[in-house]
Amino acid sequence: MTDFLQLCVYFLAAVNPAAAAMAAPRDKRPDFPVVALGAAVAFGLLAAATMLADSFLDGLDVEPETFRVAAGVVLLIGGGLAIWTGGAAHSGPWEGWKAGLFPLAVPVLATPAALAAAVSYGADRGAGEATASAGIAVLVAGGLIIARAGRSESALDAIARLTGALLIAVAAGLIVDGVRAI
Repeated sequence: MTDFLQLCVYFLAAVNPAAAAMAAPRDKRPDFPVVALGAAVAFGLLAAATMLADSFLDGLDVEPETFRVAAGVVLLIGGGLAIWTGGAAHSGPWEGWKAGLFPLAVPVLATPAALAAAVSYGADRGAGEATASAGIAVLVAGGLIIARAGRSESALDAIARLTGALLIAVAAGLIVDGVRAI
């Protein structure tokens, strides 16, 4: 598997498109402009996190290796949450265009795990590949949210939980890499 493809898998696990689709209202399809706004804002946040990763870590006076361990812990918690609930951190109403900002952009698409991964991978691998990988994950999640409209709930639940398990494996790798590098 190429490094870029591996990074795409990591971001797909961190965003967890199936969990994001589970957070969407079950009674009606979300409006496309609201989902597009949420995806654009989430992508902007993740892109900013990848591009400003070095500055962010310098400002905190934290080495990338140390942050790798911290990001692994955040990913571990996100994976555990996905396994436990099968959905995203928010499952409330989505009314009006502001729903594109909250809850859709944050915390459904730009999850804490995705933001931690963006900073960690942005610092380790550079902003270009990390930003592209994050964009692919957000695009897949946005597509699933639009396509869902109350269908395939049990399949999405199972996929969200399995993606959570994958995220825990990614988290373990990040933590071990960080500890070895320290």
